[in-house]
Amino acid sequence: ARGGDWPTKGAVQNFNAFTMSAQRSFVKKTKAGRVMKVVREHYLRDDIYVGCELATEEYRGPDQSTWKLSPGASKFIVIDTNVALHQLDLLAHKSIADVVVLSVVLEECRNRSKSSYDRLRSMCQDPTKRFFVFANEHHRDTYIKAEPGESPNDRNDRAIRVAAKFYRRAIPSKRIVLLTNDRGNLLRAKEEGIDALSVRQFAREHADDAPELMDLVAGNDIDDEA
Repeated sequence: ARGGDWPTKGAVQNFNAFTMSAQRSFVKKTKAGRVMKVVREHYLRDDIYVGCELATEEYRGPDQSTWKLSPGASKFIVIDTNVALHQLDLLAHKSIADVVVLSVVLEECRNRSKSSYDRLRSMCQDPTKRFFVFANEHHRDTYIKAEPGESPNDRNDRAIRVAAKFYRRAIPSKRIVLLTNDRGNLLRAKEEGIDALSVRQFAREHADDAPELMDLVAGNDIDDEA
């Protein structure tokens, strides 16, 4: 498997080296009005790599063409869905590169805003941006099941935090920053020991080399509190 390839619907069925599987279940209503429970196998792999030559051997992978993240970057940025939806002007700035875009974020973005999804996809395909797509929903170390009573949004936020911690383990020599403008996700990330920043905090860190980033921040009510 090649990390960084654009995920396609049905790609799981084409995998030829499964390592384990988990069951996913959901309830749907039939046209006749009956409610039925659907259970599907969700296949997980251990040969999805992180896109950087600095990673430990287990997570680096043998294909150098997938080493998209620059070893010379000061940090790698993991974005959450809030940033993917609302901070695209900032992400498009020439100073922003070496970003990890998780499959859970792409899926949420596609479901909520086609225009944001299309713009983010364009950035992922731009070789100068080095936006690396990581299939966290199919890696055995980063896929998680929803906990009892956990909302889909909270489950996805937790999956993003799990992936950020995974990247820190996989590439211990590099700073991994979780970029989020969701107050709850930011606070939980910090509680879990993740290097997490709001978008405005991130822009302030880059005030010397890219002061215009502050003008690109789409502000919300966490900026003065985060």
